[in-house]
Amino acid sequence: MREYAAAGVPRYWIVDRDAAQTVTQHVLGPDGAYEVVSKTPLAWLLQTDPAEHLEG
Repeated sequence: MREYAAAGVPRYWIVDRDAAQTVTQHVLGPDGAYEVVSKTPLAWLLQTDPAEHLEG
């Protein structure tokens, strides 16, 4: 995570291996640290348009 932040990667997702395959979306904040912006089931993400789950 620190290497991504240092490289300026604006967002990344982690997919948990739970029953819902929960996706945790992180966004790089103005302070250079990642913030969790949402946790959603992978199935929902796969059935939506990107604009529905990306932060502005």
